[in-house]
Amino acid sequence: MPTIEREIRTGETMQVGNFQITPKTNVLKIQLPGHRAGLIWNRPKAVTVRTSNGQESTLPVRDVTRLVIWSMLAGGLLGAILIGRMYRND
Repeated sequence: MPTIEREIRTGETMQVGNFQITPKTNVLKIQLPGHRAGLIWNRPKAVTVRTSNGQESTLPVRDVTRLVIWSMLAGGLLGAILIGRMYRND
């Protein structure tokens, strides 16, 4: 049975002007037993911003590419169903 792990990783903190910015990602790892092969999928999660006076806030990151891909898949399936119904012989 494959090993499936999910975790949140924190990236390297960068200094941009008066702000310290730290990215966070969701990581999904799937490893096949007995093999070194597997799958690692990284998705953006959030960005933590710390100001020079110590205030910290976390800003969520929307993964627009993922939303577009799922929308294209849904549109393609809907189109296939509609075309199938139009040309169905009853």
